[in-house]
Amino acid sequence: MRNVSTLTYLLVFATLCLSTSPCVIAQDTVKEPASPSSELPLSSKDPDEIRARNIAQFIDAHVACRMTQRFEMYCPHSEEELRKLKSMGFTQVILDRVELHEMATRIGLKVVLGNWWSHQTTPDEIERGLLWARAVDPKTLVGFSVQDEPERNTPETHFDFYVDLYKRLKPVFRKEFPTTRIEISHWGPMAALTDAQLQYYSLLYNAADVMRIMPYPDIHEAPLDDVFFIMQRSRKIMTLADRQLPLVVILQTWIHPPKSKLPEIDELRVMAYQAMLAGAETLSFFDFNQQVWNQTPGFSDRFAELMAELTSLSERYREHEIDTYITQNGIVKSTLTSSTGEVSRIELNTHRHAVGGFGPLEVREVTSGLPDGR
Repeated sequence: MRNVSTLTYLLVFATLCLSTSPCVIAQDTVKEPASPSSELPLSSKDPDEIRARNIAQFIDAHVACRMTQRFEMYCPHSEEELRKLKSMGFTQVILDRVELHEMATRIGLKVVLGNWWSHQTTPDEIERGLLWARAVDPKTLVGFSVQDEPERNTPETHFDFYVDLYKRLKPVFRKEFPTTRIEISHWGPMAALTDAQLQYYSLLYNAADVMRIMPYPDIHEAPLDDVFFIMQRSRKIMTLADRQLPLVVILQTWIHPPKSKLPEIDELRVMAYQAMLAGAETLSFFDFNQQVWNQTPGFSDRFAELMAELTSLSERYREHEIDTYITQNGIVKSTLTSSTGEVSRIELNTHRHAVGGFGPLEVREVTSGLPDGR
């Protein structure tokens, strides 16, 4: 197999900074470092004992943050679907059909372009991705994703490749797309990761401006508070990488065999509240597949109602300072304080069963109090 050397990539990206003409590359090869990606745990459900031991460090640990203001959907297929997403309160889309960018811009949606690059990607393919970026209104192009789940989709590619790719792309983006951020996604991160594997993941955190993470607990009926813990685990990797990155938290609106069942809307509500109250910059959903959604009667209508609730929450607490933690029994507790000192509280039961006086998946909101009862 012929691979493009690091030196060749350097030459290619220097060319991209100066020209959009087709790239001509030398056919030299280098030995790629062995990738440990195939050894990473990719299940959406951790073994109970490992999970219990891992999450102890995050119980009662407070998160200070602001309320989510960005709402994203993956993979709309048409102008009609773009308009529907806009009407539901979505602010951006991530496109695998890049030709929809003009429609999205006209409708008033921001755009993230999705790419699937590995060490086997040719410079011509990378240049085509940049040509698409140049075709998008620069005020609209908010993100440029270079790979989706590299540990799953291209396990033979060492994460060092993405660090090198980021270093080559960043000067191009500073010059041509100064407000567009380079993004990458990864699975989990799950509790079963070893210290060495966490350190390996930290390479990805040095390969992007924004990190996309995937808590999909409902695939195998894992505890829904995994959303909170996966976000905290991601921040632990940020500490290892010595970089604090905005988080895109992606929730499940797709089906997975053998269950092939969408999450219940009440489950999605609890997952979304966790993400929004624990500092997700963007709340994202994968994906907008009406054929799949229509197989669950009422799902589309109830999802639209949920989006109305989430966008209202976002607007109501736009300027508030938020302090959030999770208790040992899985209750998420948030205190939201306005600039004038008004205090609101939101608490939710992340369990599918009653606990601590909360009903299954119950969300409670108490608003408009002053601190210390004043």
